Amino acid sequence: MPISLPRGVSDFITSEAIARKELIDIAEEIFKRYGFYPIETPSIENLDVLNAKSYGDEPSRQIYTIEGENAGLRFDLTVPMARYIAMHSSMPLPFKRYQIGYTWRKDEPQFMRRREFLQADVDIVGSSSVTSDAEAIAAPATALNEMGVDNYKIYINSRVFLNSILSYFGVSEQNQKQAIVTIDKMPKMSADEIILQLSKLSNQEVAQKIVNFINQEGTNEEKLNILEANIKDERLAEEIKKARKLLELLGSYNLDRELVIDLSLARGLDYYTGFVWEFIKTDDAGKRLPTIAAGGRYDNLIGIYAKNSLPACGTSIGIDRVFEMLKTDASEKSYTKLFVAYIGSENEVYAINTANKCRAAGIYTDMNLTERNISKQLDYANAIKCKYVMILGNEERQGKVVRLKNMISGNEELLPLEEAIEIVKKDQE
Repeated sequence: MPISLPRGVSDFITSEAIARKELIDIAEEIFKRYGFYPIETPSIENLDVLNAKSYGDEPSRQIYTIEGENAGLRFDLTVPMARYIAMHSSMPLPFKRYQIGYTWRKDEPQFMRRREFLQADVDIVGSSSVTSDAEAIAAPATALNEMGVDNYKIYINSRVFLNSILSYFGVSEQNQKQAIVTIDKMPKMSADEIILQLSKLSNQEVAQKIVNFINQEGTNEEKLNILEANIKDERLAEEIKKARKLLELLGSYNLDRELVIDLSLARGLDYYTGFVWEFIKTDDAGKRLPTIAAGGRYDNLIGIYAKNSLPACGTSIGIDRVFEMLKTDASEKSYTKLFVAYIGSENEVYAINTANKCRAAGIYTDMNLTERNISKQLDYANAIKCKYVMILGNEERQGKVVRLKNMISGNEELLPLEEAIEIVKKDQE
């Protein structure tokens, strides 16, 4: 029987792993620039944490449980972070946290949907200010821009908007949660299918009105004006005011991305309480691709685990989706900048000493480890995409020099080691 992987997981060859690590490094660097601090939480959490009522029924069914234990693999990085805050409550607030790690979902694998996937999260705990929402959107947007992701928009809505709309059209409070789950499917389903599902929670006429209201086109300000003009609710009015402020603040970050108020956006998880957002890229034909980053405000989640609730908001970047969408040519990726080759066993020690001096200088250096001729060594250096080779023989050892070969241009120079190191270091930088 041939060896295979379970569905929904992947191996990454060396060059792909390097390309993904570069994306992770960019995310981490940007998060640090924005003042976020790292935490680490276990991959395994107790089921009473993972099955918190804030998750909703669907995610609970997708949790990988550990047989014989009250534990399972984390579904996302947000709920473990909420549990972490409850257990480590001494940090100054607001607490700006980032974490990059794997999460798992017992989901049906499909296009850009895996069972094991890498996420890069930022969260701000302890601030209810809309400035925090802006920061939690801007940091991942800056990271995506640095990664080279283009042609994406940032879609924004609020759970307050959705609840107000549903109440306005007479949907009972007990049915609003299911209605929001249905509305969230609008980009993937036809209007008729959405109306059919919503009509089960009210009636067809109301369902049609809800869909028509949500699907109204216009500028962000026009959509907010329609909400304001039709629904007279104090909480909604305050949320509309915050939405205008959020758009204004995001404009000051110079993200160079279109911001779109999308009244159909809901996000699937129950723990969101205010603004929600998604970063969505389109393909060359203008078709929406799966979400590359998403998040929102969840002011009640931490209170499920702690004595006192704390306001919070955050965003998660799907690193694997970004990697696939960028279609990076990872075949040319390599860490090694220098390969030390030598001729004859009598030059092995000189080669080791030379390689170690290069490593001490900060150069990513590999060296010959087998008994093979110089031609085979150069073939190997080409195979690992190494730009420079130091060739060491009796002449080089006796003259205390190295022969530096540029594998791209083919040029060779006989140089003092220090000079050769400077050439490679400058290129590496």
